[in-house]
Amino acid sequence: MTQPNEKRGKESTKFDLKKVPARVDRVKVSGLLRTHNDYVMKAAENLFKAKNFQEVMLESMHAKSYLHELGIFKDVSVHIDVSRGENASSDGYEVTFKGKELSRIVGSVGTEVGQNEGSLRTELTIPNLFGRGESISLQGSYSSKRANDIQLKFWKSFFHTKYMENRPEISISLFRHLDRFNVSKFQNTNFGCIAEFAVNTLQPLQLTHSLQYEASIRELALLQKNVPMAIREHCGPKLASLLRYSVIFDQRDNPVFPTQGLMIKSINEYCGLGGNVAYISNSTHGEISIPLFGGLVAQLCGRLGVIKETKKTTVLPLSNLFYCGGPLTLRGFEFGGAGPVVDGTPIGAQTYWSTGLHLWAPLPFNKVFKGLANNFRTHLFYNVGNFNTFSSENIRSAAGIGLAFKLAERARIELNYCIPIRKCVGDKVNNGFQFGIGYEFV
Repeated sequence: MTQPNEKRGKESTKFDLKKVPARVDRVKVSGLLRTHNDYVMKAAENLFKAKNFQEVMLESMHAKSYLHELGIFKDVSVHIDVSRGENASSDGYEVTFKGKELSRIVGSVGTEVGQNEGSLRTELTIPNLFGRGESISLQGSYSSKRANDIQLKFWKSFFHTKYMENRPEISISLFRHLDRFNVSKFQNTNFGCIAEFAVNTLQPLQLTHSLQYEASIRELALLQKNVPMAIREHCGPKLASLLRYSVIFDQRDNPVFPTQGLMIKSINEYCGLGGNVAYISNSTHGEISIPLFGGLVAQLCGRLGVIKETKKTTVLPLSNLFYCGGPLTLRGFEFGGAGPVVDGTPIGAQTYWSTGLHLWAPLPFNKVFKGLANNFRTHLFYNVGNFNTFSSENIRSAAGIGLAFKLAERARIELNYCIPIRKCVGDKVNNGFQFGIGYEFV
């Protein structure tokens, strides 16, 4: 028989770590082979401010996360030990971070999701090129449906500076991008370079900013022989020089199936700093989600696109026009099926807008399958949209019901049964099941 005293001896004693005085005397980061010491010094700043053992542990975990985000380590472990030596304080500790740097060359092969397409993606990266987080990568992606890319990119983050909370980063890229517009019977090839500066701001709102300068040669080529003259006259190489500014405000609790929060994304371009392509464009996407009851979520989405001529030219590039219709913009219509048509061939519009009202619900048996069912949602939807006008004349609309599946933590797949409600002569509708894959749906 176990005696009461033995039971009490086996019970663990609870300590309030806040009441245990502690300070950090020394911080050491081991495993630095190519990395300069000054690149990791900021990890120790808050550790020296700790006044008790709980703060030491919490700040050690924060420092570990910080070292991971520098992008130079494959793995980082933390060791806390009593401080030793002549200068050791009575309640002092030594914190050691043991890191394993990434290999000199890192490769990956996988798939990525675009807007209504998937592609095979390969990448070779040389991380931490000069010892302070500089990296260079060669990326390539192939899609049998629409877009192919190859890109050589050099980038450097300034996460180790006093502006770490703003996450500033600069990059320079050489790229070749091939985009096939099968519905309009042409393809567009871009070859050029992009210089980018990205930063986050915290006040008065948390925003993600990106400012890019692009200089590229754009060449439009035909995919078929029977192509309207309105498209043929755009063939040939052209030089584009433009500034692109994008800003994102995102307070959603989940990027794929949000239950609450607001997201607004705006991309603005001014082309005409040189070359023979000129335009001004804006594309804005927004969505707001409101929780109801029983797991139901109401969601309102909207998208607006506008492109205008400048004084330098009256001809707009076809590849920058907006296509209205498809599972990502206006369900119940084919891609480009609710836009302007020339000689039976859809082409993009200078202005388009679309909105979507959704009622999202979990699967009825989600509690049975638990984790698996959390990747699925059902929804009722109603889409409205139009092009080249903001009036209600010739408006298009569709409604339906569908099942959505979360793909990783960024994209989703939808299988919807669509019923077009309002359409116009010449529209290409999809009355029945429609499949969509992407990361921004209306």
